[in-house]
Amino acid sequence: MLSLYNPVNIFFGNDSLARIKLILDNKKYVVISSQGYNDRGWHKYFPNPRLVSDSVTTNPTVGELLDHIEILNEVDFDFLVAIGGGSVLDIAKASSILPLTSKKDILNILLNNNENLKKKFDVIAIPTTAGTGAEVTPFTTIWDDKNKKKLSLQSQQIYPKIALVDPQLALSLGLEMTAYSGLDALSHCFESLWNKNANPYSQSLAFSAINLILDSLGDLLNNLENLELRSKMAWASLLGGLCINQTKTAIAHSISYPLTSHFNIPHGLASGAFLPEIYDFNLKNDDSHTMVEIQKTLSLHNPIEKRIELLYNKLLEKGIFDCLFDIEEKIFTQTDNMIHPKRSKNNIVNITYTDIRFILGSFFKKQ
Repeated sequence: MLSLYNPVNIFFGNDSLARIKLILDNKKYVVISSQGYNDRGWHKYFPNPRLVSDSVTTNPTVGELLDHIEILNEVDFDFLVAIGGGSVLDIAKASSILPLTSKKDILNILLNNNENLKKKFDVIAIPTTAGTGAEVTPFTTIWDDKNKKKLSLQSQQIYPKIALVDPQLALSLGLEMTAYSGLDALSHCFESLWNKNANPYSQSLAFSAINLILDSLGDLLNNLENLELRSKMAWASLLGGLCINQTKTAIAHSISYPLTSHFNIPHGLASGAFLPEIYDFNLKNDDSHTMVEIQKTLSLHNPIEKRIELLYNKLLEKGIFDCLFDIEEKIFTQTDNMIHPKRSKNNIVNITYTDIRFILGSFFKKQ
């Protein structure tokens, strides 16, 4: 039996952020964001907040999360508005469900994925990048900086109440962040296809989004102010979030976690860099013929292998992978940490540490 659920009220399109005035009319609200909040002019949409916290950092830690929970506990409000990238949305979503308690207790909840938590307030999620899809997922990610681990929490209570996806907000992204977020979206979509939990709903969304990304991201890297391409990437990112709602992620994300926690490699880059090599590995080793069907579906007009090659050659030319090439030896020291049981088990092919090293070796031959 197929079961589908997503309670987020989604508004998508250019100028959709203007709707926030109607939503917040006569409401008490708090805004959280990153340090670019004022510089990018986002503050003009929120004239009378009870509080603005623009201090969320990339890959937020348990300590940072607890700081936000403490701050929010002191304010009376109806909505928490989160405007920013995936890290901002993660802090907002986690704060909406976790109690004011000690860092030790927060860690325990995250480690054990305690689902007996109650919603404290509603979140309005406004993504400013096109990659995470966090505006429509029931997951939140927080990092344990002491033990260099990614911690996740999943609950239907975590879903934002409203998502406002305005592609114009991504116009301020530079080359690298555009590439990283695009790779993040691409990894979500591919990961939901070569996934033991895939279903017709997730597959149809993933195929549509992958086609959009492969047709748009390379051109966008040469024309960062192209709003039409930004819109296509924002839509693909949203679809990617809906995909992993159904399937969760798989081996690419499993490989990525130690790269981010140990070497501060941006998540989108860490999860998306090795997709061509994972695709090839799964295609050669999949006995279920799922990969053959993926190959056929994505090759209706041009072979999927050629389409992937064109995009990744563009990324190579732009130097997107240089920071990985610079630490090749260090990356191989983390291979024993790259099989995360909750992620790797979703891959349609059971994978070993030897397979991980083969995938990495194939990637580094490209430099």
